[in-house]
Amino acid sequence: MEPFLSAEGSQFRPFIEALAAAIRVPGGTIAIATFDQDGQVPERMSPRILYAGPYAAAPIRSAVAAIDLPRKAGGQAYADADFNGALLGGIRRGLHGRDGVIWMVTNNKNAPGNSPAVERNTAAFYAALRDSSAITRIAAYPVRMPLKGRNFDASGFVVYGIGYGAGGQRPLEAALSSGGLAALFRHPPVNLKPVLAGGVTLRFDKLDSGGLQAGLEDGVLVVRGADAAAGTVLRLIGHLDNGLYPQRIVAARLILRWSASGPEAASARAAILPDRVANLPPQGECEALAVSLTLPPVPRPAGLGGLLSGQRAVDGALSLQLTELRLGLDPAFLERVRLIFGSSLLIGDQMTGEIVTQNGTLEDRLPSLFRDYRSVSEAVVTLPVRIEAGFSPWPLIAASTGALALLGVGFLGAAATGRPRTCTGMLGAFPRRAILRPFRTTILRAPDGSHWRVRATLWGPARAHRLAEVESGA
Repeated sequence: MEPFLSAEGSQFRPFIEALAAAIRVPGGTIAIATFDQDGQVPERMSPRILYAGPYAAAPIRSAVAAIDLPRKAGGQAYADADFNGALLGGIRRGLHGRDGVIWMVTNNKNAPGNSPAVERNTAAFYAALRDSSAITRIAAYPVRMPLKGRNFDASGFVVYGIGYGAGGQRPLEAALSSGGLAALFRHPPVNLKPVLAGGVTLRFDKLDSGGLQAGLEDGVLVVRGADAAAGTVLRLIGHLDNGLYPQRIVAARLILRWSASGPEAASARAAILPDRVANLPPQGECEALAVSLTLPPVPRPAGLGGLLSGQRAVDGALSLQLTELRLGLDPAFLERVRLIFGSSLLIGDQMTGEIVTQNGTLEDRLPSLFRDYRSVSEAVVTLPVRIEAGFSPWPLIAASTGALALLGVGFLGAAATGRPRTCTGMLGAFPRRAILRPFRTTILRAPDGSHWRVRATLWGPARAHRLAEVESGA
């Protein structure tokens, strides 16, 4: 790192100050630290905390100005770098064991003649980045900064953002998507872990089916106007967006599947054409894809609730599987980082200790963390879907008409029951007209002196039953 700290006109320190300003979290704390190999520099612990506290420009500027080039005890050789010690020390002393983000700035080079201990520490560092489940997210920004120092030349360095713990991934993602880092770096971050961070997405921009309406609502593709009784064929025009960087999709086979959350549309069929993509650049999109989803008839829910419902929602998901997937690094990216990673000082793979010859390709000379994409052979894009299918209103109209008719009959019957009417009843041989209320009993006397219990109905003559006479004196 000597050229960045000693070369005349170096913008390295102003860059570190700008990086600290870009990654600050309101209400959070920030620490500025340097690292070497612990124990090589007398009376200095590694990492060496130069400032820790809330973000403030003045103390951070003073801390950055205090960054120096420590030398080994008893000589003029610069102290070795211990990346693994810096990572562990950053977690213990910088984050105090809590979730957070570590930003590491390094020229990503091994010096000639490094001791086996340095190489072991470097290999352990990269192994921890790859294998540790506690390190949930890693992104990197290669930075060009050609400088000539007193003893060494430099072409640039790499800024690593390392999310530690489940709670460290969120602030790292927030920082990567912030305007501060976008203004500081001209290119997107290199996603190292997980490799498919940023991923691929399926985007629809046209609905090719009459009478239907479709659109994204809170990340869900909502389709309205489907015919529940006849079934629906949904046709969409979409694009596959490659959100990866710096990986390009060299080739992939596309398989589209439909999965329903219930049995109503489990037999639906999905298809996509063309079923292959090739040479899709990073941050680019493929040519138009024709997507079709054939839905079977959707049954009306059982019971009165189903009879009264005018539509039924079918929830499911479209899953686009990229199989036979081959990724490659974007040639423009390789050209941009050629000077950063192409130096003769980078003589070994810092992940595995594998020796890379000076004549190896530039991609082979990258730390293998940058080459983990080679193990990726499949990716899946899932899009939640809700289809609102409408039912014919005629069953509801018929049921409503019948219910209204029954209600009308009942109302008329109730009205007739409560209204008195004039009716004729036979009291033995004597007809008798009287005003009676239906279904109510009245006692009437015939001309011969007999008594009769008379009961009227809604229509027709009243019914009469003679009462037994009680003799006087009994």
